[in-house]
Amino acid sequence: MPKFTDKEREHIRQDLLTKGRSIFIKYGLAKTSIDEIIKECGIAKGTFYKFFDSKEELYYEILINEVEVREGVLNELFRKNLTSKELLHSFFHFSFDSVEKNPFLHQFFENDDHDRLIRKLPAQMLEFNQMNAVRGVQAVNLLMEQGTLPTNDPRVIVGIMQAVLTLRLHKNEIGDDIFPIVKDKIIEFVVEGLLKEKN
Repeated sequence: MPKFTDKEREHIRQDLLTKGRSIFIKYGLAKTSIDEIIKECGIAKGTFYKFFDSKEELYYEILINEVEVREGVLNELFRKNLTSKELLHSFFHFSFDSVEKNPFLHQFFENDDHDRLIRKLPAQMLEFNQMNAVRGVQAVNLLMEQGTLPTNDPRVIVGIMQAVLTLRLHKNEIGDDIFPIVKDKIIEFVVEGLLKEKN
């Protein structure tokens, strides 16, 4: 098996992440094969296994990258000089859009990819879910310290936010034509309720 320079290793890793992402978006995790990934990347199967033990591990690393990009944008949002109402509206809309407009995240949350990863990578997914919960509580604590949110158990507010964001799972039932209006109204009601509780 050939040995790779650091530069070659980085190139192959990035190729796997980029091309793997496209293939996962196209076929989903369950229907994607390692053979399809290595064919697209122009590498041998043995080379794939030098980087990842399974297609699930590749998927997981792509997922972590997507979430980190999303977190970076969210952190920038918190740094902007917005009123409490503007910040909360922006947070909810960004959270919706970051999944709706990102085909990889959209597929992760909409399909059974999340459940498959829990079965195949239980330890990593437990860590992933705990990390998301901690980040959510940290964000809420920051918003409470800034006076944007009422002082409350941050887990309750994270739960409210998660409940609102699951609305996208019912898009078909609500109807594509009125979903944007319903989404905006629910966000408006929740934001007003949180701000009213704060005051």
